[in-house]
Amino acid sequence: MMKNKRVLLAVCGSVSFYKAYEILSMLKKERANVRVMLSDGALKFTNILSFEALCDEKVLSSVSEDWQKGVNHINYSKNDLIIIAPASANTINKIAYGIADSVFLQTILASTCPKLIAPSANNNMLENFATKKSLEILSQNGYEICEPVSKTLACKDFGKGALNEPKTIVAMARRILNKDEFYANKKVIITGGATTEKIDDVRGITNFSSGKMAKALADAFYYAGSEVIFISSTQFEVPYKIVKFQSSNELLETLNSQKVKGNDLLVMCAAVSDYIPKNKFNGKMKKDENGLNLELILNKDILKNINLNCKKIGFKMEMDKKTAVQNALNLLKDKNLDAVCLNVLGGDIHFGSDETSICFITKTDSKSTELKSKFEVAKDIVEFSKSI
Repeated sequence: MMKNKRVLLAVCGSVSFYKAYEILSMLKKERANVRVMLSDGALKFTNILSFEALCDEKVLSSVSEDWQKGVNHINYSKNDLIIIAPASANTINKIAYGIADSVFLQTILASTCPKLIAPSANNNMLENFATKKSLEILSQNGYEICEPVSKTLACKDFGKGALNEPKTIVAMARRILNKDEFYANKKVIITGGATTEKIDDVRGITNFSSGKMAKALADAFYYAGSEVIFISSTQFEVPYKIVKFQSSNELLETLNSQKVKGNDLLVMCAAVSDYIPKNKFNGKMKKDENGLNLELILNKDILKNINLNCKKIGFKMEMDKKTAVQNALNLLKDKNLDAVCLNVLGGDIHFGSDETSICFITKTDSKSTELKSKFEVAKDIVEFSKSI
């Protein structure tokens, strides 16, 4: 998703400078073309050689600037993205007010590309009225802010001043570089994973859904630029909002608590139990040599009980290819959906697999994907969804 994108990693003076090496490495693994720029403050912590060992081009700094070789603020200002990480309080304040008293700041001032800034400083420095105002100015003028995290800092103070995780910074960079204007200001709610219906306090009825497809969808919609709310029974580490649920009733309650607009999107990828126990035993059931008679009743229809006025996509899992499409069309009509993603199990497609293929069915059209990774299929669904 970042292949051949030109990214400038601008590193300020901070005790968290060492995390810039990890950010650089992760960007390279994404096959981005990365250049590095070091502030004078950063040169107090590290040196040019260590970064040049990891990237393909010369590092720009006050001691390496060379107009004859193109190592200057004009050349290095031309990128698809600038990531300022870590960003010191001093640099944040100077950027906000257009101060360009170093080659580092001149490069940023000359640049017209998107910028991601990840602050790292003592919490009192970041919470100072001047720095807070500067971050507000930057945010209002197109800068993406990767919020610092709260922890015990190098100075032994505890507060919100530590650099966010490199993987979070890179995820935000990936999102900036892949934004689709269609999804700007759109909320996408995705449900995923298996429901678990309690038999007693230690047992339950569930299924084999891994939640991988839902997670891939949440990732794809996030990187397309939408506001993602991922309602999942499986825990994942993600850069967007995740809400946990266990039972189908919890899922329904969580869904109905969401606020949406007509052009927002609900993607129902969770594997909801068709049946639930009629009665739940309190505590733990005792073993009985005569066995257990468990009475099940039909579960509540989640889709028919959702009070969300937005566009809706359902998922349909089938095992019989002969009846699969018709069953998907019936679901589309009966549940008043805008689209159905039909998934037929068999062969390489099974619960927990890393690859899949789907047929995206609407009232007027259908599109099919090839067998490929779930994330690649999810990207196709993101594109298909623009037509509903």
